[in-house]
Amino acid sequence: MQNQPNGPQKPLPLLLRWPWVVLVYLALFALLRLWAIPAVLAVGALQKKYSPHGAAEGYCLSRTRKKLNQLPIGILMLFVAVCVGVYALYGDLDALYKQLLAGVMAAGLLALGGYVSFAAVRDSFFPAGSQLARSIRSQLPYPDEAPEVGELFRMVDADLGEDPLWVGSIGIGKEWVLGDSASLISRIRGIFTIDRIEHHRRSNGGSTTSRILELVLVDDRWNQAVTDFKSPQDLQNAADCLAGRVPEARRGGGSARAAFCGMKEEKREAFLQEFDRRQAARLASAPPRFDGRPQSGGFGGF
Repeated sequence: MQNQPNGPQKPLPLLLRWPWVVLVYLALFALLRLWAIPAVLAVGALQKKYSPHGAAEGYCLSRTRKKLNQLPIGILMLFVAVCVGVYALYGDLDALYKQLLAGVMAAGLLALGGYVSFAAVRDSFFPAGSQLARSIRSQLPYPDEAPEVGELFRMVDADLGEDPLWVGSIGIGKEWVLGDSASLISRIRGIFTIDRIEHHRRSNGGSTTSRILELVLVDDRWNQAVTDFKSPQDLQNAADCLAGRVPEARRGGGSARAAFCGMKEEKREAFLQEFDRRQAARLASAPPRFDGRPQSGGFGGF
């Protein structure tokens, strides 16, 4: 298995750093209007080239900041929704069902574009309410008593360290897994890989296909953390790496995930009891580790 350690980072140019990059985005929109979207995406790609995992400002905070790259997509959806809505009201549509269909499409795009835009702004400027921060809190024993977002992010960043193990798009530390959300390794109970082809019909009668690659981690409360991948090999490597850390976890593909997440309460309890029994037997038979470091309590010190 080829893992991807985090090598030396290139120094990030000033205009690509937060918050200066926001001014760059605003200037591009002011000058180019909607034509700025390709340029904004290019700036995002350049940021990733210089600092692919965001070591400069912390891995967690960088993950939330990069959500701003989705804002142009949300704005584009809103623009298309307005165009479709105007066409539905004033266009030359010869049937009522066509007007209704166009109206439904406009409403759907408006809702989706609004959510994407809202989530991008929320995660980028208000990380305390971000998906990543919520996922970290939910893993702690007492989520309502969790510290401020800065402390949460520092806890995960410290666990990943200066040279974490990167497999595809996730970072794996001693206790935490950082993907699109964060997962505590000690709470992982299911590791599932999704690899499917989706077909999309086009208006001209043709069709396009897209490949969906996702790693789904299910914890002991049956919460799911989903991270997208670009490479099927990276996806498999990440699943294998985590399975080596939690060999008692259930593994499989999409159908196994559906069956696992759809288990009744009594089956869940039986699985958790068997998980604990197998894990205790494995740890009892494993040789003790004397690495000179204090053993962790399993919740980042909480």
